[in-house]
Amino acid sequence: MKRRILFVILLSFLMIQPALSQENVVRTPGVLEMADVSRLTEVHGLAEVTGAVEIPETLTACRGAFFSSEEDFVTLGPEPADGNPIISDGDLLGPGCVVFARNRELLAVFKSEQDLGLDAADVIDAGRRLVAFSTELDDPLGRFTAGDLLVTNGAVIPNRALLANFEIETRGDLGLDAVHFVGDLNNIIRFLDYAPEVSREGWLDNPGMLPQMLEEYGIDIWFSTEGTAPEVEMPLFIDGDLLSAQGGIVAKNSLLLSSAVPAGIPNRGVDFGLDAVTADRSGNRQLIHFSTEILYRGEPAFSDGDVLLLGDGVVCTNEDITHCFEPKTKELGLDALSLALGRGERPPCGAAIIRVGGMPTGNINSQGLANGWSATTPPFEAFDSPFGGWVEILGLMPSCEECERFKVEYGEWSSPTTPPDPDGFKPMTDSFKEWTFVWPSLWVRVDRVPDSEGWLGIICDSDPVMGGLYYPWNTGGKNGKYSLRLTVESVGGVEHVSSPVVVVIDNTPPTAILNLSGTPSCGDITIGDKVTGEITATDEHFYSYQLSYRCGLHPACPGSILSVRKYAGVSDQGDAGLTFTWDTSGLPPCGYEILLEVWDRTIVNNGRGWGEPGYAHRSIDYDFFCLEAAE
Repeated sequence: MKRRILFVILLSFLMIQPALSQENVVRTPGVLEMADVSRLTEVHGLAEVTGAVEIPETLTACRGAFFSSEEDFVTLGPEPADGNPIISDGDLLGPGCVVFARNRELLAVFKSEQDLGLDAADVIDAGRRLVAFSTELDDPLGRFTAGDLLVTNGAVIPNRALLANFEIETRGDLGLDAVHFVGDLNNIIRFLDYAPEVSREGWLDNPGMLPQMLEEYGIDIWFSTEGTAPEVEMPLFIDGDLLSAQGGIVAKNSLLLSSAVPAGIPNRGVDFGLDAVTADRSGNRQLIHFSTEILYRGEPAFSDGDVLLLGDGVVCTNEDITHCFEPKTKELGLDALSLALGRGERPPCGAAIIRVGGMPTGNINSQGLANGWSATTPPFEAFDSPFGGWVEILGLMPSCEECERFKVEYGEWSSPTTPPDPDGFKPMTDSFKEWTFVWPSLWVRVDRVPDSEGWLGIICDSDPVMGGLYYPWNTGGKNGKYSLRLTVESVGGVEHVSSPVVVVIDNTPPTAILNLSGTPSCGDITIGDKVTGEITATDEHFYSYQLSYRCGLHPACPGSILSVRKYAGVSDQGDAGLTFTWDTSGLPPCGYEILLEVWDRTIVNNGRGWGEPGYAHRSIDYDFFCLEAAE
């Protein structure tokens, strides 16, 4: 009881001084993780301590909504973390009046430079930032269409695969207006972790593979389209129906809306569309929440931005979910919706790795390379980046009452395509120090010493500081591909093992070699002479290099010999034996240094140490000479 009273005091204090925890907790800027919301109630029993009145689940869920608007707007409320007050209709907004992910962050793995809009979204795991979604516009490079189902880990499931079991003879791309995954959450994550292994062309070559795999994993994908099929005169379904990727209609438009609303084609008169949908993971139709494409001014009235409950009308208005952003209108539309319904999906001791090396695991692809923005303060952006140095691993905090201890293990891949055997994982047993909460504004570091099998007791009071189950992995001397897994053990001794997270470790610095031709090292050359030479700037995970010069004057008269050259793709390992010529005409007489700098893409010690043009692993080579005026 003392511990719970202490928590309530802490919560009150943090409400008065919200910046306190933000100075100590590493978070994605502007992001509230759903796991945090559930832990406040489930782990600490807040309702029991405060005597709070029970709030209906639907209303609570609306307050915890992830959503997108149909229109761009300027927020006059809390300033987004990136300082940009303009909210795009492609941004995913989240609980606590935050921008959960900008459109570019959702599309980070695709390296899209354009805002392609956001038409559907299902937040599978907020901690990992694992989101399934669709865009309003096709990819300009042709990698996906606005009807394809995308995942932040790089998976692309084409529209035709979603419609495979409907056996429509002339099946084009019918668009994707709403999406929601149904089934055991762990199985959903397992499926999505596998999905990037199949290319878009692979799904198209065998569209029946998707419903077959969904059946094998025991899950389903509920979705709606933007078109009617096969034809308007004799529709198999309309764009207001909720469909199943395993085949069939989950709920017709006429069932979704009240019988007083003239919804349904052809009998009742109007297709109201289905613009967003969500429910719990069990597939309970009574918990289907949705929005429509058009409004209705009759009774019961609703707008196309309101959240509706199946057959029961408005649960919360568009203003209810957008008012904290303080837009200058009450109606912004609702294009995507994901609610936290049915929190019993993950067991109290369910294990999940949510962050590795500063990156949300949803931003680490199946090959073990990270893309997109980090969850650190300040944030940095990764580009097909491996990890090195001390790699912090963060797991979702389980129930402190029902779970006792945890361990983190790693397994090395024997080849780039051969994962470790499940019995070949090794526990992490190095001791470390961890911050833990003592009293408001007071945290202390405690010694953490795993046993020989890697087990550590769960310290719940470290969660406000560390953000979850914490282990810093010393990867010194390691290179290659590894799988990580987290195991949480309940008080009764039942072990819960997470899905593996694949990471690439690179602790080898780049190669930097500078050779000058015919120029004396530390000797003299004449102004106007041409300095020639060659460079080698390579790395398995090459990022960039530059060749520059500077003199000993003040200011140092810096200049470029070879401008910055960045990697063109994951197979680009830099340049070897590249020749160059540097004309010294017009330069002042002085001592000069020629400097070659080479960077790789590795995220070292959970951060980016140098900024542009490179990352923390930097190698250099240089030479000196004096430049003199002609006699």
